[in-house]
Order: sequence, then structure tokens, then C-alpha cells
Amino acid sequence: MRRFCLLLSLSVISLSLVMAQTDASSSIRSLGLPVLDVFTNNNEEPACDFVFAPEGEFGIGITNNQKIPGRAVLTENGHIIYDSGEYAKDSTGMTIRIRGNTSAYYSSKKPYKIKLEKKNDMLGRNDSCYYDKNWILIDSGGDELNTMIGLKTNELMGLGGWTPVYKFVNLFINNDYRGIYMLVESIKRNKDCRLNVDKQTGYIIECDAYWWNEDVYFASDMNKKYTFKYPDEEDITENQLSYIRQVVNNVETAIDNGTYPSYIDVPSFAAWMLAHDLLGTYDSGGANIYLTKYDNTNDSKLCMSVLWDFSSIMKTTNQWARIHTGNFFYFNQLFNNSNVAFATEYTKLWNQKSDDIIRQMLSFLNSFSNSYIATAISQSRWYDSQRWNYEASTVSENVQEAILWFTNRKHWMDEQLQASAIIDIHNEHTSQQTPVYNLNGTKMDAQPLKPGIYIKNNKKFVVK
Repeated sequence: MRRFCLLLSLSVISLSLVMAQTDASSSIRSLGLPVLDVFTNNNEEPACDFVFAPEGEFGIGITNNQKIPGRAVLTENGHIIYDSGEYAKDSTGMTIRIRGNTSAYYSSKKPYKIKLEKKNDMLGRNDSCYYDKNWILIDSGGDELNTMIGLKTNELMGLGGWTPVYKFVNLFINNDYRGIYMLVESIKRNKDCRLNVDKQTGYIIECDAYWWNEDVYFASDMNKKYTFKYPDEEDITENQLSYIRQVVNNVETAIDNGTYPSYIDVPSFAAWMLAHDLLGTYDSGGANIYLTKYDNTNDSKLCMSVLWDFSSIMKTTNQWARIHTGNFFYFNQLFNNSNVAFATEYTKLWNQKSDDIIRQMLSFLNSFSNSYIATAISQSRWYDSQRWNYEASTVSENVQEAILWFTNRKHWMDEQLQASAIIDIHNEHTSQQTPVYNLNGTKMDAQPLKPGIYIKNNKKFVVK
């Protein structure tokens, strides 16, 4: 009898838990945010192992990453926007796997990549030009606005000729609520609606801190490591590898001797750096520094591409973005260069665009704050925070913080750039009474000054 009562009690508890989960699921689905349901074969959970960086490098990478087959269904306001169908290799369905690197290791809420068996538009725009197999699920952790703000900045700066499109979704995997995600287009070559590089001879490469976890990469003469987004690494030939390595080496030599405008698209380099300075990005050594070369002709220059990875934006208060002055990429050399084309373009872009960018950003944020999507996100955050054990803020609070950031950032950058005053002088000898600083803010004591760009009386000048 006792055993019977115990079994009955356990059954009641189990039924109560199922009913509670069902009630929560129903509530979440009624909040107004699009819902992405992923059903995997046999309810199998995506899993992976992690590998640690070799000595001298940093980060944590993914290995033994399982691609789990299944079905994906996106609904919005009760209407099906996209349905992959059940999995059938090369025909219908999709596979899902964990993506990311260090963030995936430390976060219980994993980011994912979905690969469709047949190209389609998961965002439901009813235009075949948007069809692709690869789609990203970015985990937010309560920071949904960071990625949205970063992508809006990319749009306003016009970087890459394309800004990834997204939807905020509530994600369920096998009816288990996983939280708020962003379903986003991935970084891919597509001449119609993503990155436009030539299909036969174009390149999309990444200056990648996680190069050590990739099968194909190359090291430049300055020992910067690059991996490939296009062509796919399994399709790269030795000739292609040799060619693009030489392109990057030529760029590095040109930056060193001041002839870089012949090899890089200066406006895109200036816009990319300006965007991260405006965003105040802290991470300078991570991945997601994408560059493109349209084709393999001499007329095609190396361009900075679309912005990506915004987990550390709005962090460098009253400082430049860390990559502005760090040595992970080339910006420190470009700012401190005998050829002032980059510094001039950077300042010109700020003077021409900053007022309009700030105005449009603030208008965008205020409009978003009053949208039904913002309300749905705020309501969904309660469930997300319960699922992943964090303290949820409201979208309104996030928007006000972002508005304050951009307002203050505009003032700070205006002061730093001093209306872009660059004085062209030749081997100026400065008196001890007038301190001179380099662009990193270090006081220069040596006389005469070496060729480069310096600051005196809050204005930039060039020593040739």
C-alpha cells in the first residue's frame, strides 16, 4: 500500500511538472515574439567537446561538434513563416549544432547554427534571392539590444554593402524552452543579398584569434593569422592560399612604408574603425574581423567588411575601442603612419556622418522601445531569466542606457577629434613648454620627432 501511495505521489508530481511546463510554454507562445521550434530526431541534444588554446594563444574552441538532424518551424502571430519539413538528406529538414568559441564554453545557454538541407529564407521574406542554407541563432543572455545596436551601426556606416537581417525569437528545442535568441543571416557570399564577391575568384577572410582550431589558415609576414569564410576551407587550393597570403603581405608592407592606399580600401577601413570607436568595443583580440577582396585582379583592393560580434560594446568609457590602439590588427599603424590618408578619412567620416548617425540611432532606439517587439522581449525576459538564472532588466532600461551612451560618446569623440584639425608640418621641433603626445596618449620626449601623427594643443599634426 505504501509503495502504491508513493508511486501515486510521484505520478501526481510528474503530471504537475508537465502541466506547469505546458502552461509556461503556452504563455511564452502568446507573448507576441516569433517562436522557433526545433525538433531533433529522437529528441537528441546538440553536444560538443571543447579544446583549449595552445601556449601563447588564447580562447577556448569547439571540437567533436555534433550536427543533429531534425525539423525547424518558425511561427509568428500563429502563422507559419517557415517550415523546413522532416529531415531527409539533401532534400528537407535541417541540422543544428552548437557554434561559438569561448562564449559557448562559459554559457549554459548555447549559441547554435542551423544548416538547411535545401536553401530557403527562414525569415519568410518571400523572395528567393534571400535563400541560403546557413542561419545563426545568437544567444542574448539579456543583451538582445547589443547585437541590434551593432547591426544598426553597420547599416548607418554602410559597411560591407550589406547588414545581416534578423528576427528576435523565443526558441524551443523539443518543446523545451531555451530563451530569447536572434535568428540572423550568416556571413556568406551572395552577390544579390549578402557579401558580393566574385564566385570564382573572390575572397572573404577573417583575422581570427581562433585560427588554431581551424583546419585551414595562413599566417602573414607580421604573424597575423587568417581563416576563410569564402571559399569554403575544403575547397581552397594551394594557389588560392598562396595568392591571398601574398595580398595580405603586400598590404602589411604598404602600411609599413605608407603606400597602403594602393592596396586597401581606405574608406572601409576608416568606417570600420570609426564604428567600433563609436560603439566603444572592448574586445580587440577576438574573432569576427572580416575582410573581402572582390576578385583576384589588381583593381580589387582589400576591404573591411560587415561588423560582427557585439558582446563587448559600450564598455570603453572615455577611451577608444581597444583595437584602435592595440596591436591585434593594423589600426594602430594606420593612425601612426607617415601617410595620413587613413587618419584624414577617419576624421572626415566623423565630421560628415556623426550628427546624422547619432540622430538616426536615437530615433531608432526610441521607436524600437515603443514597439510591440520590445514589449514582447521584456515580457519574455522573465521566462528567459528564470530558465538561465539571471536578473532581467527591461527593454526600456536598456534603451535609456544606450541613448545615454551615444549622447555622451558623441561629445567625447568630438572633443578627441577637435573638429578633425590635422596640421601638415615638416619635422616640427616643439618646445619643452608644449607637450607632444602620440595617438596612444603617450608623451613624446625625444627630439626631433620621428615621422608620424602627433597631438599638440589638442590638435593633430603630421611629421614627415
